Amino acid sequence: MVSKKSKIASMAAAMAVALAPVPASSIGNLDVSVTSHSSSTLSLQSVKDSVVFLPIDQATVFMRNFADRMNIHRLNIRAEWEEKRAPIRIDRLKKETQEGFAIFRSYVDVCAALIDAIRIALKDIPESDVELRKEIISFGRAVASVRYTIEDMFSFIEATIPPKKTTEALPKVTAKEVHALIRSEHKKLGLEEPKFY
Repeated sequence: MVSKKSKIASMAAAMAVALAPVPASSIGNLDVSVTSHSSSTLSLQSVKDSVVFLPIDQATVFMRNFADRMNIHRLNIRAEWEEKRAPIRIDRLKKETQEGFAIFRSYVDVCAALIDAIRIALKDIPESDVELRKEIISFGRAVASVRYTIEDMFSFIEATIPPKKTTEALPKVTAKEVHALIRSEHKKLGLEEPKFY
């Protein structure tokens, strides 16, 4: 099994020769219709957590388009919630949908590894190689956009679920106690004593 550090190092090395990794499972329409095969043959291979190397300019365009597709998912989720106003509980959705969200969540980890690889690549590439550095930075921005969009989608989903501990009970204080508190705060701040009607 290859360690995370060696994967990141190999991604950084690939960027040094103008190749950039993209999530293999995002190739094609898998982000819209996510399915997995229960069996594999010689022609099928699981691409979960794998990357595919493309020329960096193509990888940048791919990641920008991928971010746009993720943004469409995010906007659709928001629109559906606006219509229904019900908490979005991923664990109560269809199995296929849950698997799709799990893949989306794994993309955040892949993007984090890509950002680490980009940092390493930028340290290793000389300042004089302006064009390659520019391409890597552009790719990094596209990767960051994918990560931000997916994280924002999950943050929104989590925000639709009300906190577990809420109360409808009002505080048990009297008007006299509130007035006394306000007077003491005014006094501490050096303000005139308030008048209550």
